[in-house]
Amino acid sequence: SLLYNNLKPENNMVFTNDDKQTILEPTEIDFKRNRFRNFYLNLPLHFELDFSPTEIGEDGSKLFRSHQSARVGLGGYVGVLINSKNFFKYEEDGHKVKYSIKDNYNVNDFNYGLSGYVGYRQFTFYTKYDLQALFKHNAADVHNLSLGLRWDFN
Repeated sequence: SLLYNNLKPENNMVFTNDDKQTILEPTEIDFKRNRFRNFYLNLPLHFELDFSPTEIGEDGSKLFRSHQSARVGLGGYVGVLINSKNFFKYEEDGHKVKYSIKDNYNVNDFNYGLSGYVGYRQFTFYTKYDLQALFKHNAADVHNLSLGLRWDFN
């Protein structure tokens, strides 16, 4: 799966590198948009219970179809960081300014964690929690928690 996490610092704070740590620092800029994005390639692995009914084919054989009823899954994932970027948008002297900074911000190159989901037909509510801290060598361990709605198409 492809995954990106957006962190949106508030109160005109920005992520900066400070002696191998990534910290939030205040700025004088009044940001219209300030977004820190990490893009991952993940490999999920889940144990799934699918409660879809078994159908009988014309020849009497059993057909096991998935995503026809409720399902529950529990498992985890491992992933690798593709890139990290900081996006900024603000106004300065009446001019609109947009720019991005691509840097590693001491983000861990790999991530892993636990995930689970509950679904009915093609709609699924999922949650995932990164066991690996987002930043290397930081005094404060920051872990991503994601909740969402997924639409599966088979």
